[in-house]
Amino acid sequence: MKIIKERREIHISIKDLIFVSSERRFYNSAIPLRIRASKGTELHQLHQKLREKNESTFQREVMVKLHAEVLGWKFIISGRADVVYEKDNFLVIEEIKSLSDLDNFQIDSEVGKEYTMQLLLYGHHFLQLGKRIQCRLVLIDINTEKTKIIDIPPKDLSEYIQKQSENILRLWEMENKLKAEQRERVKTINFPFEKYRPNQEEIIQETYRNLKNRERLMLLAPSGLGKTIGTLFPTLKYALKKNLRVFVVTSKTTQQHIYRETLKMLAKKRAQFQSIILTAKEKICVNNAFICEKSFCPFIENYDKVSLDKIVSEILTKQVIDARLIRKVARKHIVCPFEISLDCALHCDIIISDYNYVFHPYIRLKRFFDQAYDDIILIVDEAHNLPFRAMTYYSPELTLQIIANVSNYLQTLNVPKPIEKQGITIYQQITDYILSLFDQSTSFVPNKPVLMEFDKKFFKKILKDYDKFILTYIQAYASRRGIQPGKKDSVLEFALILREFTSILKESDSPEFSELLYEKEGKIKILCKSAAPKLEKQIKGFHSVIMQSATLFPLEYFQKMIGYPSTAQKLQYPSPFAQENRLYLLMDNVSTKYEDRQDFYYNIAKTICNAVNVKKGNYLAFFPSFAYLKAIQQEIEALSLSVELMVQDRRMSESKRRKYLKKLQTPDKKYLLLAVHGGIFSEGVDFTGEMAIGAFIVGPGLPAFSMEQDLKRKYFEFKWNKGFDYAYRNPGMMKVIQAAGRIFRTSTDRGFVMLLGRRFSTPYYKSVLPTDWVIEQPLDLIKRIQSFWGMKIPDSPQEHQSEKPKLNQKKLFKTADLLYFMDS
Repeated sequence: MKIIKERREIHISIKDLIFVSSERRFYNSAIPLRIRASKGTELHQLHQKLREKNESTFQREVMVKLHAEVLGWKFIISGRADVVYEKDNFLVIEEIKSLSDLDNFQIDSEVGKEYTMQLLLYGHHFLQLGKRIQCRLVLIDINTEKTKIIDIPPKDLSEYIQKQSENILRLWEMENKLKAEQRERVKTINFPFEKYRPNQEEIIQETYRNLKNRERLMLLAPSGLGKTIGTLFPTLKYALKKNLRVFVVTSKTTQQHIYRETLKMLAKKRAQFQSIILTAKEKICVNNAFICEKSFCPFIENYDKVSLDKIVSEILTKQVIDARLIRKVARKHIVCPFEISLDCALHCDIIISDYNYVFHPYIRLKRFFDQAYDDIILIVDEAHNLPFRAMTYYSPELTLQIIANVSNYLQTLNVPKPIEKQGITIYQQITDYILSLFDQSTSFVPNKPVLMEFDKKFFKKILKDYDKFILTYIQAYASRRGIQPGKKDSVLEFALILREFTSILKESDSPEFSELLYEKEGKIKILCKSAAPKLEKQIKGFHSVIMQSATLFPLEYFQKMIGYPSTAQKLQYPSPFAQENRLYLLMDNVSTKYEDRQDFYYNIAKTICNAVNVKKGNYLAFFPSFAYLKAIQQEIEALSLSVELMVQDRRMSESKRRKYLKKLQTPDKKYLLLAVHGGIFSEGVDFTGEMAIGAFIVGPGLPAFSMEQDLKRKYFEFKWNKGFDYAYRNPGMMKVIQAAGRIFRTSTDRGFVMLLGRRFSTPYYKSVLPTDWVIEQPLDLIKRIQSFWGMKIPDSPQEHQSEKPKLNQKKLFKTADLLYFMDS
């Protein structure tokens, strides 16, 4: 809808006129929406071509305009009629609609009434021109391609058009009234604390200034500055003032909990706003089994039978809507909790969700982002995670194992043999194609992928064939079993995998992508080396964007990786915590480089044990890999340690992780937790108070060398002349900063961080550490730790000896792959 106030004109589409007061209904079809749309368009065009061939006066997509006047406002209502032609002194108007189940279609159903009204409105246009008309609804089944034509008697709709136009004007005036009330709500949004934390007032002012100027902001703010309320408070206030919506996206649910508590605190201060925390469909499901089909789920089946407005209104009585509330109401009214949460979101000022609902090309919320979204302000929390998450969105793969699994599954379903054969033939064609790539390649190195160029025409044809197969498969499945296949059906899931792969393959000639063949894994993959161009395009659509994190360092690196313009404002603040409570130490007489590691296992283990034994408490130690962790673990277990040892498993469950965290909160026992960089203990966990009083960070945590990582290095070198920095050093040092941040979470936390490794003393690695880290290199690390804890320092230097008697140790072989790590 477009409103031109100076001319008192309202421009709308014919569909808008029909749906002005319609509720959204649940879409339930086993046919994936993209396949349905593609097939519908194809059949639509086929019918038009048929009419063009047989009717000499044929016209397609004929512009139709209707007019109305309400209280001095002129309504211009426009649309396009699919088919118009003259026959037997009549002007025939046809509206084409594709259906998934033509035999059960009822013309007097809600959908039938909508189709009929759209056709009659087109006919009304020609009636006003004095034409004798016939209106025909052309229905085509996308499964069978069967066509049914229904003649609809034309009628004068002047009264209907006038009434609907009045409704539109009334709703628009109501919206303006609500906006005026919303401006009053701005006055209720006040800072919830009596005092600002250090630099917090400046963060609030700079955030508001950026919003006013519709700019992009990068905020690097360590824990303790209060950046959550520092950006949320001014954003909410500005959004209500300007009738905008706020999206807050996070990479982990733990961050969403922080926002929920912040919003609840604002609500207690009588701030007037509406907010919702969106939970993934599978997590919020209240059915016995997660199967999103009417025949399996009463919550979906009942969704079309209830008054959504009443249920939404009931939920909106709460200011902070979360999964617990949604589930409760969903069970009460027997409606799908995920769908009703999306309905509620349309009425909320603030929406909190995972990155996927904004940035994922296939999961993002279409109702918000399939049209212009310049009325949305975006806050990206823990934004250092976004570039790496986004790369995974655009790195699809196809494996021989998945193809074999879906082929075997199809053969167990007892569908008609011709349909089974149709599907298996397609799976075999893809399998043969992948195997032919192995035959073509002469450059295989064991366990390494090979660069290839995939055949775009092949995949385009295969996708088209598979779309046709899906339509016949669903019909056959429903015929045999009496229900349609669920969305978790392997055949349907593969349709989405294939479509995603083919879609991204179209763009893979861009330098951001590489096509890889993996012989050992039996797969092909499109590798996205940088999602910056994709993110840049998406970010441009928002009113304003705020990227914030405690580890957006270096800012220039993340600015490029996120796709931010060079003009974006960059704000960086030091930790607000007292320097005397934070001790940063460097042990640079050990090497953590791959080829040197074995020589220093004992030295590192002995130093960790000595430091832990100074003061009984909980400690964390982070390592570049599980293999490195295990090697140090063996050395520690042979030494004297005053606390118990806990070790992160390679495949640790969430329940075991919580169990470990609970142990760290018990006062009677103390632990040393060995974990890996970038793992489940190094981010998104607050080790407050006595949960951890010291951290040992072994090496800079560079990503392991791999073909994929080195392709990224080459791309970054080509793009920004920063290959090694952007592919290895910066991601590694980001993990270091994350791990160190676990120790200092509140103003009362006191502890130390020890960096172990020669590379930490080199100029580059020092340059990418936070500027407020005052790093000390004392001759005796243990004495410095003792003085930090205010303990008596022993006289004997032998107590801190970490030199192990020389053994006949075998050095690890230096390979060409590791030369990139041989920096001085």
